[in-house]
Amino acid sequence: MRATRPAFLVALLASLTLHASAWAQAPAATAKQFRVAVIGASASAGFGCVYRETRDDGEYAASFRLIDMVKLACPELSLVTTDVSSGFFFLKPVANGAQAAKRAREFKPDCVLALDFLFWYCYGDDAPDGKALSGEAQRLEKLEAGLKELESIEAPILVGDLPDMTPAVGKMLSPTQMPAKDTLAKANARLAEWAKPRANVRVLPLASMQRQLMEQNALEIDGKKLTPTKDLPLLQRDALHPAPLGMAGLACAVASELKEAVHAPDDGCEPEPGQTIERARGELKASRRAPQKRPDAAASAPPSTK
Repeated sequence: MRATRPAFLVALLASLTLHASAWAQAPAATAKQFRVAVIGASASAGFGCVYRETRDDGEYAASFRLIDMVKLACPELSLVTTDVSSGFFFLKPVANGAQAAKRAREFKPDCVLALDFLFWYCYGDDAPDGKALSGEAQRLEKLEAGLKELESIEAPILVGDLPDMTPAVGKMLSPTQMPAKDTLAKANARLAEWAKPRANVRVLPLASMQRQLMEQNALEIDGKKLTPTKDLPLLQRDALHPAPLGMAGLACAVASELKEAVHAPDDGCEPEPGQTIERARGELKASRRAPQKRPDAAASAPPSTK
């Protein structure tokens, strides 16, 4: 029996209503996830980068690797990460670098963060073959091994240039591990030459950042000046590794470059060091509770009956 026109219209309206309800309940499209691999040495691995704070109820603390701060710098950016950076990279930089690059390739990343990957390919007291360094020329030979590892990565790469860490000599660095200034200049010139024809390579200016730290005791990130305080220095006491505030600044510079490298959609995220360090503060966990105060003896004594 054929349905009458009114019955047909009622059925059509009911169907549209059900579909509209289903559309309203459908989950929003998830943000695209970007695969990021981190390779490098102790700065990327967060060596000593512990944020500590004393509060009324005790001590709070948390440690941060570079990728942790990058995520805090731009929380809207959805990242799937693997971090093979290591504080022991300096022991065998040529072998460790080859292994790290291999693991990064296997991860099939959208971007590779290699902020301090090349550092120990120029610093250190070891030659390219792992034996004792015999001259400055071997530092430049060792650098070529690091560049070769980066060449094996097709994804976008964010790599830092080589800063002058002279203030760390006698603290974390020995005099034999420190390259000559002329060697550093040649190494950075070689890196710039190597990176120029490679569209997938972006060089972060660690050298100019370190120079600003030494000359001004400050760090400028995207036009905003970071000035250290007693509680929030930029570098640790070893004058080599970033403290939490310095790590936040570096992470903002990295996050800005990362967004461009992976062509991330404009999600309104503008990495800013002050906001980043405040988010890091929100990550602190209780590490030691404040000692309980003993009640005052006089106040707790029973009243006199005299």
